Amino acid sequence: MSLKIGAIAQRLGTTVRTLRFYEENGLVHPRRTPGGTRLYTEDDEARFAALLTLARLGFSLQQLAELADLRRSSQTGDEASRAVASRLRKMDADLEARARAIEERRQDIARGLALVERCHGCRRRPVRDICDPCPTSAGVREIEVLRIVWDEAEPCCPPASPMSENP
Repeated sequence: MSLKIGAIAQRLGTTVRTLRFYEENGLVHPRRTPGGTRLYTEDDEARFAALLTLARLGFSLQQLAELADLRRSSQTGDEASRAVASRLRKMDADLEARARAIEERRQDIARGLALVERCHGCRRRPVRDICDPCPTSAGVREIEVLRIVWDEAEPCCPPASPMSENP
C-alpha cells in the first residue's frame, strides 16, 4: 500500500515540509516510481511517527540521524546491538533528566498559581509599589515563573541619555 505524503502529514499532525525535511536529511527513504513520484509505505509512516515523537521530546536531528545510522554502520549484530543499547540508555537518561526538570517546573507553576489566585478580586493596581508590601505576595521572589510576570523594579537612577555621556 502506498501513501501520499500529505495524507501521512495529516494523520501525524504535522506538515508536509517537516516530513520532507526528515527525508532530505536521509532519515526516511521512500521508493520512487519510474516517473520520480515518491511512494510511502506504512513502514515509512511509522518511521516518520517515531522521528516526530522523539523530536517533540527534544532530540535533535543530529541525534536522530546518529541513532538511525547505528545498525547500518555496524559490522556485526553484536556491535549493532551494543551500540543501539548504549544509545537507548543515553536517551532514557536524557528523558529522565527532562522529566525531573519538567516536574520541578510544574511544582513551581503550582506554587505560582496558588499565589496569584489569592489575588483574585484585588482592586488595586498590580505594580510592585503596591504588591510588594501586600502580605498576599509574600514569597513571590521564591517562585521562578513569577519572576517573568512580576514587573521589574524601577531603576534607582534614570538611564543616562546617549547625549550626556562623555566620549
